[in-house]
Amino acid sequence: MPDHSQRPSFFSYLRDDMEELDQYVHRQIHVRLAQRRMSLFDERNVHTYRHGNRWTNDVADDAASEISKMSAETTIYSIDIINHDTSTLENYIENMVEQLYRSLMTHLYEAIGDAAESTGNTISTSEHNGDKPAGFLAMMKRIQFGVDRYGRATRPSLHIAPQAGKELMKALDKKPPEFHLEFEAVAREKETAAIAREAERLSRYRWKPR
Repeated sequence: MPDHSQRPSFFSYLRDDMEELDQYVHRQIHVRLAQRRMSLFDERNVHTYRHGNRWTNDVADDAASEISKMSAETTIYSIDIINHDTSTLENYIENMVEQLYRSLMTHLYEAIGDAAESTGNTISTSEHNGDKPAGFLAMMKRIQFGVDRYGRATRPSLHIAPQAGKELMKALDKKPPEFHLEFEAVAREKETAAIAREAERLSRYRWKPR
C-alpha cells in the first residue's frame, strides 16, 4: 500500500483556480461593501487597524470597549452548481454584502444612540406636544455643524425611516414661513460657529505657506 506521499492527488489542477476564485469573491465583497459605506463615510476618513477584540486610550477612565463583530451567512446549493447557474455567484456576493451592510448600520445606530443617551442629548416624542417640526428645530439648536476638508461648513444628515420621513416632510410643509425663516437662521448661525471653531483650531498650529 503506497504511503501518503505516493498517493495520487486528484483534482490538484483545480487548486490554483479555486484560490483565484476565492480571492475574487472576497475582493468583490470588500469593494462593494466599501462602495455602500461611502454613502455614509468619506473613505479618506476611514483607517484600518490590526488589533484584538478590545481597545482603550491611555487617558480613558472607562473600561476597554469591545470591538463589535459583523458576520454574514448564505447558502450555495449544489444543484445550482450542477446546472451551471452562473447567477449563483453574483447572488452570493450581493447577499453577503447586504448582510454585512445591515449589520454595520445596526451597530452604527446603536452606537450613536448610546452616545446620545449617555450625554442626555436626546429629544423625546412627548416633548413639544408631539409637534415633529418643533422637535426637529429643537434638535438643530442642540447640535454643532462640522466642516469639510476645505474648511467649508457642512449641514448634518438626517437618517429616518421612509414612512416617518414622509410624515415629517408633510408636517414641515404645513408650517408657516416664519418657522422656515427661523430654521434657516439657526442653520446659518451654526455654519458660522463651525467655521469659527475650525479657524480657532487651525490657529494652534504653526505652518508656513508654500
